[in-house]
Amino acid sequence: MNDRIDLARMKPEQIAPLEALMSSWPDCWRDLATSHYVTLLSGTAGALTDAEPAELAKLAAALTMGIVHDLGGSQPYIPVGAVLVANSKARRVIDLLEQRKTYRQVADATGLTESRVRQIESEWRRQQMAERQQGLFIE
Repeated sequence: MNDRIDLARMKPEQIAPLEALMSSWPDCWRDLATSHYVTLLSGTAGALTDAEPAELAKLAAALTMGIVHDLGGSQPYIPVGAVLVANSKARRVIDLLEQRKTYRQVADATGLTESRVRQIESEWRRQQMAERQQGLFIE
């Protein structure tokens, strides 16, 4: 989600279509709807990039009401998703290395250090070797 809009940098007129829909909502609902809205507005939801902000606000509100309906009254724990982010970043590192990019180029493209890029490559190579050796029967 690197292309996601920073909520702190949004202008009041950008968030206004959503604010109009949730004037009496509890804070937790507002937070969820705002998160949905920023994600949708950022275009990270794919095909919705041509939608008007007012339509995206309605969709964000509907998604929030779905969560309220499904999880309302409970206290769900929402993990940060560090493993998923790390895995996608590691996949990006390997993809770039397979394109014959240098460690410096990969580090610059991913925001990692060259040392971390090398660690990811090393771990990936270990995993690849382990997978290949699983089929060997040595007695």
